[in-house]
Amino acid sequence: MNLNKICPDCGAEYYPHIEKCADCGGVLLSFEEHEKKLEERKRIEEKALENMVVVRDGDLDWMNELRDILLDAGIPCTVHTDAGCRKGCCGDKCKLLVSSEELERAQDAIEEYLMDLEPDLRTAKEMFGKGKCPACGSSIGPDDRDCRDCGLPLIITDED
Repeated sequence: MNLNKICPDCGAEYYPHIEKCADCGGVLLSFEEHEKKLEERKRIEEKALENMVVVRDGDLDWMNELRDILLDAGIPCTVHTDAGCRKGCCGDKCKLLVSSEELERAQDAIEEYLMDLEPDLRTAKEMFGKGKCPACGSSIGPDDRDCRDCGLPLIITDED
């Protein structure tokens, strides 16, 4: 029986007395715990998705990274790729899909991941929630589209 531990994030192996991965900071698991986690993830991956909706779209690498985040959170999902045009000017369009019942949970998991990647996003969201501009701290109204003091766009809209 192997008593060493393994990092579930990067796969590095450590002696039993070590708790965190020196490479990526992940919490180490015993080999048995790691195998159980892999089996659970495979079960989630194989779960059939019904009433699929797009939770995010973007390039394949980014969608696969978000897919891993959702699978680690126990949310079944898949990445669907539509081929780009045949002229070569348009790249493939990738979509991260989840069941409609899991949409809110998936959005929350992705938002939490983004906040972990960029801690300033969490601060900006908190300030915005208190009616303050995330850039300059000035008071903003609920209908303001831009900060009156610094001009920061507060609402992002898709323009045609």
